[in-house]
Parts: sequence; C-alpha cells; structure tokens
Amino acid sequence: MAYTIEHRIPAVEQWMTLRASVGWPTFPKETAERSLAMTPFCVCAFEDGELIAMARVLGDGVISFYVGNVMVRPDRQGIGIGKKIMEHVMAYLEEHAVPGAIASLLAIKGKEDFYTQFGFECRPDEHHGSGMSLRF
Repeated sequence: MAYTIEHRIPAVEQWMTLRASVGWPTFPKETAERSLAMTPFCVCAFEDGELIAMARVLGDGVISFYVGNVMVRPDRQGIGIGKKIMEHVMAYLEEHAVPGAIASLLAIKGKEDFYTQFGFECRPDEHHGSGMSLRF
C-alpha cells in the first residue's frame, strides 16, 4: 500500500467520510467548513486521492496546543500510518511550542499507550488532576 503524507486541510467531504469510518459524529457542511478553517496545522495521509488518516493541531500556536482528530480509517489501522501522522504532529509542536508550553489531547479509551510513546502523560498524576471535557 502506497500513501502520501501532506500538510493541508482535507476537503470537508473527505473529513466527514473519515470521521464516519471511525464512528465519530459528522456535521453539516457549513459547520465542518468553519471548523476546518480554524486549523493552524493539519497532516493527512492519502491513498489514491482518498483520505485514510489525519490529525489536527489547534490552539494559539505558541503556548497552548490541542492535538485532535487523530484518526486512521479502520481498514488501514495497525500498519504504522497513525505513528507517521503523529511524527509530523510532534515535529510541528517542537518547532512552534515555546518553553513552558503545553500540548494536550483526549485519547480514546484503550489508546493511551499510543500517545505515551510520543511523550504524552496520562492524567491524573502527581502533578495534574483528571482531564476534563464538556459535550454540547
């Protein structure tokens, strides 16, 4: 299987198709366009022009970063594409984050070990409480 890695925002339809393939909610086109437009960094894997994996980095681009939408199409999982995507995310963070900055993410239950290999730490720990979220 040959795929390419590109630093760009995917087409809305591609993003919604990938989200649906991993069981995540999809959104109306206008909503998705607004969300993608606010993306400072996005890395995608394409196979024959089809989006098979991606990740976005959101935040202020200096001291506060959120790694989100890390996903690999189910039939392409387990062969290293997610790791390659995260290597590009980490390179972006290392280039843009100032000393003292923080990058956070919400791991899918059972996927925490995937992120610890990149230096992310599980919470709670001796310094931090539980990660928290609010759904609308």
